[in-house]
Amino acid sequence: MANEQNLVPNSARTPSERRENASKAGVASGKARRRKKSMKQKMQLLLSLPAADNDQAELTAMGVDPEDMDNEMVLVKALFLAAAEGDTRAFDRIQDVLGRSVAREELGLKKQEAKKRNAPSNGKLEELISELQEEQDDLHTEAADADGPVETE
Repeated sequence: MANEQNLVPNSARTPSERRENASKAGVASGKARRRKKSMKQKMQLLLSLPAADNDQAELTAMGVDPEDMDNEMVLVKALFLAAAEGDTRAFDRIQDVLGRSVAREELGLKKQEAKKRNAPSNGKLEELISELQEEQDDLHTEAADADGPVETE
């Protein structure tokens, strides 16, 4: 029966039914948002916990400061080691974390080009370009006139 009610279009419902359904949706949305926030906080907690003894030994061998030895550093170490072994996806991820990814740079360049194309033009740029082209044409003409005819021996 509940499924049959869901098939009724919203326009066929009374304003009080619509209000009630919107209220239920809002409550459900709030629960989901709180659950996701809680999950994020839990992940942050786990990442901030000290690294296990075997991981601490490896991090010490790599020269990591003991204050920085947490589970987040263990993940960074794993990513680094994977890239060092030739995993190109790990290398790309490291580049992305560092802000050096090729895709990010290409996106930045495309944004700059789009911004230039979409910039409003007041006609001055086109005017300057045409003036420069005319000056260049005049210089070529003057140079050709000054040289005179080419003499061959």
